[in-house]
Amino acid sequence: MQILLSIPSLWRVGLLCGLLAGYAAPALAVDPEPDVAIADQGQHLVVNLPQTRVYLYQDGLLLRTYPIAVGKQLTQTPTGNYSITGIYRDPTWHIPKSIQDEMVKQGKPLQTEIPPGPDNPLGKVFIRFGEPRLGLGFHGTNQPASVPGVRSHGCVRLRNENALALADWVNVGALVTIAYQPLVLNEDEAGELWLTAYRDVYGMKDPSYRYLANTLLSWQQEKGRVLHGARVDRAIRERKGVPVCLSCKDAEKAVVTGSLMAKRWLSIDSGGVPEDAESVRPAGGHFSPKFPRSMPSVS
Repeated sequence: MQILLSIPSLWRVGLLCGLLAGYAAPALAVDPEPDVAIADQGQHLVVNLPQTRVYLYQDGLLLRTYPIAVGKQLTQTPTGNYSITGIYRDPTWHIPKSIQDEMVKQGKPLQTEIPPGPDNPLGKVFIRFGEPRLGLGFHGTNQPASVPGVRSHGCVRLRNENALALADWVNVGALVTIAYQPLVLNEDEAGELWLTAYRDVYGMKDPSYRYLANTLLSWQQEKGRVLHGARVDRAIRERKGVPVCLSCKDAEKAVVTGSLMAKRWLSIDSGGVPEDAESVRPAGGHFSPKFPRSMPSVS
């Protein structure tokens, strides 16, 4: 049995309710794209914190992605729009006062800096984004098993080989967007609609969730096709980070055709990349593009 999505049921119980159970994961390993307005020209790095991935775009085209580790709950990676402001190979780590205090509390020897080498937590390269006073950057690691994850002090950690490849590719001035989207919608090359639900790692209560029902209903009306509400329900409850096909007729045989491309539902009214490439939101905030005025606010 196929069911139409119901806005009242979504708002009433907090999840899309349905009668169908089960969904199938795609056969191909694909990276769902977050919905961020990408620069048409130049380099643009996009991090979606719940996904623990960084996306590298050149002239609007996705080139590659890398797994990353991002800030812990207590030391969140702040969202916002930045630019690359420096690339430093074989860096010396000048340990922030806050981390020095942690060392003392944990009974570790107090250190103020760590020189280049195998014990340096920055690995082989540090790629700064934002103003130096923020202390933010992409960098390598001396603990490759920690990537991907949610465990840094706010920086974006990569495995050394990926950090070096990023340093070889990126230029000073490249745009960087740090987003927070636990729910990601994508369409594959066959026109099927996929939802990927990630853990709400910072406990932000899914800032995009209130727009999901209208988006899915609009997609149904535009495409003249039925979406399966129970698959939405289960994906959001389980949050496995696995793409779930909402439109495929046979859930057991659902596979991604080609690549997954971002369904524009959060950035459709953003008008492109913000002019202020250094607009920073404090830790605990979320990337907040302009939403269509026709979508109601729901508490």
